[in-house]
Amino acid sequence: MADLNRHLGRREFLRLAGAVGATAGLGAFLAACGASGATATPPAASSAPVASGAAPSAAATPGPTGTFNWLTWGDHWYQAEMDKIAADIGIKANITSFSDDIDAYTKVQQVGGQIDLVSEDALWVPYFYQHQLIDAFDINSLKVASQLYSVAREFSIWTSPAGYLGYPNGWAPIQITYDPAHVTPGADSWQLLLDPKYKKRVVVEDQPVEVMAYMGKAAGVKDPYNMTDAEVAQAKALLVQLKPNILRLAPQATDTVAALKNGEAWIATINLGADTAVMDQGGPKLTTFTPKEGSIGWMDAEMLVHGGANNNLLMPFLEVHEQAEYVAANFMINRRPLFSEAAYKLLINQGQQELADHLLFNKPETVNTMTLKGPGTSTQAAIAAFNDVFGS
Repeated sequence: MADLNRHLGRREFLRLAGAVGATAGLGAFLAACGASGATATPPAASSAPVASGAAPSAAATPGPTGTFNWLTWGDHWYQAEMDKIAADIGIKANITSFSDDIDAYTKVQQVGGQIDLVSEDALWVPYFYQHQLIDAFDINSLKVASQLYSVAREFSIWTSPAGYLGYPNGWAPIQITYDPAHVTPGADSWQLLLDPKYKKRVVVEDQPVEVMAYMGKAAGVKDPYNMTDAEVAQAKALLVQLKPNILRLAPQATDTVAALKNGEAWIATINLGADTAVMDQGGPKLTTFTPKEGSIGWMDAEMLVHGGANNNLLMPFLEVHEQAEYVAANFMINRRPLFSEAAYKLLINQGQQELADHLLFNKPETVNTMTLKGPGTSTQAAIAAFNDVFGS
């Protein structure tokens, strides 16, 4: 699948990965990324709550100890949690962040079992399994899985005869948010991103396949991951219109929040809940909507990489990492719904039901109404079109 690779120079992650080479050890790759322990810390991690009672003591629950390699997004963890888990059960995560699903796919293809755990979106999960990059497992073998909403253990796209393909994490529809102090009120369409009066005031995440899907939606395409050549051309034409408005392509959702908070950006595509994070950090009160043409959505999972050198650490780690206390604390930091019903109930007990309900934490079935992220027949063409417009 080398033909799916984006130009390696587009982001430091892939530049470093390419410099190390597919045959090099992950240690060299992580060293190039500056990884010693975890490579990135989400905002507010230093003051994030540490889960109370989430992790059993190492003495009470003897088991394997060591360090595993995790390729994930910055909102799947926070530093206080990682420190507590390491202290309690002796398992550390060596974390490397990425932005786009295709990047994680390319990296796991290159280094295989030198990565142990990888996070991916929706339809990318069965795609990994189809290409024998991950292992299925019995999700109910994890006691913590009983804390999940039942729907999260029954997604058909994540079900195989060999077992479940990933441990469900979070989900959200992509929305558009804007600062009403600078943007004309009443917008309800993807077309807002294209309005020339907002030059250099729009931020979208650096996810080529997804941005092309947004443009596909704006063009009225029914299935933006399986576009015809003509539909790709339509989406690319809108991307050309979008380019002058782009302030920057954000590497992570946290970068989008920062740009909205400091007023550099007036408009952005966001995951559900990013608008509340902006306000909580002292930024403006934003107006948020789901585009009338329909939206892209994601739901993600943690996957066991086939042949991972440290796979024996993963189930003990997940058993603790997915406890309600940690999940609820993660929600308060990153503000998007997660699949843990126990965490939702804990948030109610903590007086956070209004916020949790606002962010649809109690409605996981919503994922069945979204166009889910994933690879498709037009993936290569979408990437090529994006790179033609934004360069390498």
